[in-house]
Amino acid sequence: MADPKAPKLAPVKLLYDTWADDEKRIPAGTVLDLPVEAAKKLIASGKAERADPLPGEA
Repeated sequence: MADPKAPKLAPVKLLYDTWADDEKRIPAGTVLDLPVEAAKKLIASGKAERADPLPGEA
């Protein structure tokens, strides 16, 4: 069973190369499952697009 305290994840497709917390480059075009708040920030800044509807926005 999933941990109810775990953040909800949303898939996003990167439009630009991005660097992870460990300084590794993630190339544009990569689809990542990110916490919803992080996904919304990347989308709002134009660095990513939704890979499918965000939870609650079907």
